[in-house]
Amino acid sequence: MNGPDQFQTALTGLQLPDEWQIAVVIRPRRRSVGLEVRPGGAVAVLIPPTADPEQVARFVRSHRRWITEKVGTAARLAPDHPVKEFVDGEKFDLLGQRYQLHLVDAPPASVEQLPIVKADHVLYARRQRPEEVRRAIIGLYRQKGLAWARREGRRYELDGRIEDLSYAVRDLGRRRWGIYERPPKHTTTLHWAVFGLPMPLIEYVLVHEQAHATRPPGRAHGPAWQRQIDSWMPDRQQRKIELAEAGRHAWLGDWKPRS
Repeated sequence: MNGPDQFQTALTGLQLPDEWQIAVVIRPRRRSVGLEVRPGGAVAVLIPPTADPEQVARFVRSHRRWITEKVGTAARLAPDHPVKEFVDGEKFDLLGQRYQLHLVDAPPASVEQLPIVKADHVLYARRQRPEEVRRAIIGLYRQKGLAWARREGRRYELDGRIEDLSYAVRDLGRRRWGIYERPPKHTTTLHWAVFGLPMPLIEYVLVHEQAHATRPPGRAHGPAWQRQIDSWMPDRQQRKIELAEAGRHAWLGDWKPRS
């Protein structure tokens, strides 16, 4: 059995581009050499424990053009999520509207609770530590988003004969925009960050999960599910493509502490 260093040495002799960030990963169950280009452009060479370093080097050399194309695509599609500082004038998108953050020491006239968004496209939040402003704004996204989901989801409940469905809005990590949880939960759950996307994409995520909530027979995204979502949203394939691009730039809660 060869160690990772021997394989890395063999690959170094190929003078591969530095931006490939190439790494050797030994997989005990693999029987042949393989390649994996990860988000952002990192390249993993997947090898069985019995592989020969020179054989691995030849394999990588023969796939150089393929790696070049895939790394370029991965780099173009790499996430570029904004990082907020929670300062006056910072922009926040919520349910298809853009708001400027305005930090205040006390609520404006006729306002009982902060944070709040107003018709003048201002998001008022209490002046406090950045992490607390962040928590409050995410709470606002959850509150507004849940009210929207319950309201807009009702039409699909009626049309799809969905009964006793619950809704939730919470953090679903960095890979999911929504999930449908089967009974006994029977819940459509949306990521709070969804509500910072353009409205057609928010609608797409909701409809995607509502189609699951009809509990169609067969595979999760099989023919029955596809027929259901297509009946509600004929352009859902285009919206899916747009979501992949817009999602790369969505705010997922990242923030920069003030120095």
